[in-house]
Parts: sequence; C-alpha cells; structure tokens
Amino acid sequence: MDSGSGASLPSSCPDARKRRVTYFYEPTIGNYYYGQGHPMKPHRIRMAHNLIVHYSLQRLMEICRPFPADTADIRRFHSPEYVEFLSSVSPDTLHDHTHARHLKRFNVGEDCPVFDGLFGFYKS
Repeated sequence: MDSGSGASLPSSCPDARKRRVTYFYEPTIGNYYYGQGHPMKPHRIRMAHNLIVHYSLQRLMEICRPFPADTADIRRFHSPEYVEFLSSVSPDTLHDHTHARHLKRFNVGEDCPVFDGLFGFYKS
C-alpha cells in the first residue's frame, strides 16, 4: 500500500487504480439523539471516527469538515415554510396546532424525527 500520497486507499476495482477517499466528519454529530428506537445512533459515527484515527487511516484519506450553513443558504434549496417549521419545531411543540399540520407535509415522523437541537443539526 502506497501511503505517500496520503489520499488514496487500495482499490478492489477492476482497473486496479487507487481511488481518492474523502471522508466528511462533523465532530458535534455525536451530540444529537434521535429518540428511542431510531436506527441512527450518532455516537456510532463518533466511535467510527475514533477507530479511523486509532488505526491511522486518516493518513490515507482527506478528512473534511462541512461548513455550517446559515438560514439564507438553506432557503436557497428549501421553501420558507419548511425552514420556518424546522427552526421553530421541538419535541415540546411538535403536536401543537401550528406544527401538527405540517408533519405529513414535511415528512416528519419516525424516520425523520423532531429532536432537541434539530435546526442547529440541520445547519451543520
């Protein structure tokens, strides 16, 4: 394995060329909890990252940290109603009339839950 380039790993591709590997990691991802029963466990991402570092795999790839989006960035891709919903909903306000009518419209539920810190997570 050639680790001189610092950005490729061995490939099992038919052409046997090395591929550049870029790994995106946001250190605060492990601070969120999607709720009991949800398959996404952010602490697992943190554990995987720690394994990457422990085994020095970071020397063989480029690690990038995503930059946080501001509300204007998010509005470039999403409707103002959706951005307003995400910025104001919380587990405590989820079932009030204002938010309840948007749950189905915005596909919020078991797979895409509302959790504390949702908008901050969304922006990161």
